[in-house]
Amino acid sequence: SREYLSAIEQYPPENTRQRYAIAYSMGKPVLILACQLADISGDRLASPEGGVAKVLSKQYKERVIVCGNLVSSGLHGVAFSKQINEDAAWRIAAEILYKIRRAEKLAGVVNFSIIKDIKGDQTEVAKTLERYSYRKIQTDPDMVLQLAAGVQTFDDYLAMLSSKYRNRIKKIQAGIEQAGLVCKKLIVDEACDEEIHKLYLNVESRAKTRLATLPKGYFKGLADNLGDRFACYGIQKGETIIGFVTVLKDSNIAVAYYVGFDYQQNEQQPIYFRLLQLVIECAINMQCSEVHFGRSALEPKANLGAKPVETYVWARHRVPVVNYFVRKLFRNVPFDEAPERSAMKGT
Repeated sequence: SREYLSAIEQYPPENTRQRYAIAYSMGKPVLILACQLADISGDRLASPEGGVAKVLSKQYKERVIVCGNLVSSGLHGVAFSKQINEDAAWRIAAEILYKIRRAEKLAGVVNFSIIKDIKGDQTEVAKTLERYSYRKIQTDPDMVLQLAAGVQTFDDYLAMLSSKYRNRIKKIQAGIEQAGLVCKKLIVDEACDEEIHKLYLNVESRAKTRLATLPKGYFKGLADNLGDRFACYGIQKGETIIGFVTVLKDSNIAVAYYVGFDYQQNEQQPIYFRLLQLVIECAINMQCSEVHFGRSALEPKANLGAKPVETYVWARHRVPVVNYFVRKLFRNVPFDEAPERSAMKGT
C-alpha cells in the first residue's frame, strides 16, 4: 500500500533508495513497479571469519535494483490490472527495470536486477522473464498457515491441531505464564520503538545475510502509517520487553514481519516459540484467513501447522558473459527444505 511505502520512505535502510514507475495504456495505468536501488557490500552478503575473506568482503560491492524491497518477503514490487495478461505484464516489468537501470547510470553502474519473491501459481507465468536473461533462484520456502473459516478464537485454532501439537503449544504457554512473563499488545511510541529496535538488532546481527538493516523509528513509522493494519505484540518481564513480533495485515493475509528477543531470556524460556503463537492470535483478531510466517525457522512453524510454499527470486546481470556464469552458480545455491509435519487433524 502507499501507506506502507510511505513508512519505508520516511525510515529507509541506509543503503537503499526507492524508485517507482507506472505503465499506461490508452491513458490508463495498467502496471506499477515499486523498486529499491541498493548498495550491497560483501560483509552484508556473508559474515566472514577473518583473514583474506574479511578483506575481500569489505572490498566487494554491488549496486542492485530490486523489484520489491529487501525488508519484506513476498511479491511486493509489481501489480497490474486485468486489462493486460500476465505474460505481457512481465514483459513490461522487465522493460521498466531495464529503463530504470539505464537512467541510474550517471550515479553508478547497476549490475544486478532482481525480482522478488515469486511463488506458487505465479512461478509458471513468470517464466516469460527467461526471455530477458533472468534466471530463477530457489530460496527457503515461505511457511503458510491456512485458518479454517470457523476459526474465531485461538481455542478454535487449537481445535484444528492433533493432540500432540496442541499439547506442545499449551506447554509453551504454561511455561511463559509460570515464569511470570506477560504477553500483551504494545503501543509503539518513540520509547517502545527504541526498546524493540534494540531487540531487532540482536537478531539482525546474528543473521548470515543482512542485505538491509532497519533504522530506529521504522516500527513507529509503520504504526503511524498503517493504523489497525499493523500490530506489535511483546513479552514483558516486569516493565522490560524481552521479545516482540510485528504483524502486517495485507487483505486477508497476516504477514509475520519482524521479530526480536533477548537471547539469554530465550535460553531460559521459549520466548521465540511463544512469539510465533502470538502471530496466530493476532491474525485471528485481524480476521485473516492466512498467516505467512516467512522463510526462517522452518521447523517450529511447521509444528504450528504451516506448510511450505516454494519461493523464487529472479536475477539478471547486465553483462551477458557474467550472466552465463551467474546462471550456473545459481543452480548450486543452497536452500532449506521444510520438515514434513502432520500438525493438523486429518493430515
